Amino acid sequence: MKITISVEQPTGDFQKKLLALLADHADDIEPDATWTKERAERLYLALPTNARRIVKEAADRGGYVSADDLRSGEDSSLRGHSAAIKRAVDRGARDGWWPATLQSPVQAQGPGFGKVVGYLIPEYLVEVFQHAANKPSRDW
Repeated sequence: MKITISVEQPTGDFQKKLLALLADHADDIEPDATWTKERAERLYLALPTNARRIVKEAADRGGYVSADDLRSGEDSSLRGHSAAIKRAVDRGARDGWWPATLQSPVQAQGPGFGKVVGYLIPEYLVEVFQHAANKPSRDW
């Protein structure tokens, strides 16, 4: 059995009761944490140009793009570009485009704090984001 519930602006009492009911059945609930093609398209179109480039290059290269491959011309800094992806994921959850359980599809790769060496889209998401990055734009 699959039940999908969407509640917009619930009253405090209703929300409290619904969350309590869900908590009582937590072992039987599977949260929606799947990036679909539609969700990936929405995210891609919500990104600034440089963040879109990270997604497109990583998806087109099978899931990984090195930072060196992204650096070009005068602007060789990648500072803040992947943070824009995280902000767009958070904004999409707040706006109801997808559940808050979705994680950022792009993960910075590197030795820790400082410069990244590349960006990774998990293998199971490559096709979904490749579709989004290569689809002609559409209005939402």
